[in-house]
Amino acid sequence: MMKDNSQIEQSIYRLFEITPIPVVLSYPSGKLEYVNPAFNKMLGYEKEQIYAEGIVITHHDDISVNQEVRRQLIDNPYSPVTIEKRYLHKMGHAIYAQLNIVAQPDTEGNVVRYISQLVDLTTIRKSEAAEVLLNHLVNQSNDAIYVVDPKCGDFLNSNHLGYSRLGYSKTELLTLSVPHIHPALQQAGKWQQHVDDIKDNGSQVIESTHNRKDGTAIPIEANISFIEYNGADYLIAIVRDISRRKQKEKEVLEKANLDPLTNLPNRRIMEQKLSQMFSKVEQRNQFIAFIYIDLDKFKAINDTYGHTTGDGILKGTANRLKACIRESDIITRLGGDEFLVVVNGFKNEEQIKLMAGKLLAKFDSPFHIEHITLHVEASLGVAVYFGNNTDVHTLIQLADEAMYQAKQVSGTSIYYL
Repeated sequence: MMKDNSQIEQSIYRLFEITPIPVVLSYPSGKLEYVNPAFNKMLGYEKEQIYAEGIVITHHDDISVNQEVRRQLIDNPYSPVTIEKRYLHKMGHAIYAQLNIVAQPDTEGNVVRYISQLVDLTTIRKSEAAEVLLNHLVNQSNDAIYVVDPKCGDFLNSNHLGYSRLGYSKTELLTLSVPHIHPALQQAGKWQQHVDDIKDNGSQVIESTHNRKDGTAIPIEANISFIEYNGADYLIAIVRDISRRKQKEKEVLEKANLDPLTNLPNRRIMEQKLSQMFSKVEQRNQFIAFIYIDLDKFKAINDTYGHTTGDGILKGTANRLKACIRESDIITRLGGDEFLVVVNGFKNEEQIKLMAGKLLAKFDSPFHIEHITLHVEASLGVAVYFGNNTDVHTLIQLADEAMYQAKQVSGTSIYYL
């Protein structure tokens, strides 16, 4: 048995009552006939309040939009109209919505009412705005930001800096996993251990290096968090390039270990390098020469010409000695006008004598300090190590004694001990 029209309308009204979508029925004059609870809720009204005289629900700046809608409905009453407009909340603020309106005819084709359905765009636009803001902030960040699958380490997303700093396009990066740029995590079990550590702590800050596409490495500091979102697990990594910080740390360390005047390594660095040198020559059955160098009559130069000239002589001496040795050899300023050169890799003592003579020859030419030209002589003492178990301090002392023996000879001289 077919339901009559009144039964059908009652069913439709009941549907309007429970739907979460705002619905409005209005007369051809524009007066409200019915609004459902969802519409009341959108504009902040309670039940019958919205039907009271003087209630305005269209934002005053969009009255012209109402006029345009009415014009379209008059021209084509049965063509649906979709338009965006602002409504006025009970508290006075605007609600941005999409209006979808269509005419309902009677059996003779006359307009009985208009049926309107609204979509609240305020929440949608706020959500979109939040996403735009988030994307902007992420892409403008001074740090690389990655979303990673904790199961296998695959990159799921990255901001612009995240892939460009590594030399990849975004498409290329998203075909890789973290172990590709962090080789230490390629070892069996390392990735899972890494993830477990982060998960146990909730987050972790680490210092490491990342490999670029071209194979070069950059030092990084990564703040990694383990999160759950919509039932799935993710790692979020905020990664900072710390190249400049590491360079500054290196410079500070170098300054702390260098003689401030000559920039030669200090005694502590010399002893570290000597330990490495000893182990190498013992394996190769080679000699090490300790050459102690002292500038003759340096105090008289300082007293006569001043400390600026004296400092110039010391820096010039350091540069001349450095020009004679290899990177594997050692040169240091022991203090005052005394220097120590340690040269390795000699097969016999004759080679050592040739090296000492080469160093001494550097004092044949005069020093030019500002407008002053000075001939400076030096005394060299040489002690030799050849697997004889003599410690470093003894060898330096022996070379020092040999240097004092050389000072007994007039002019630039060498003494071998």
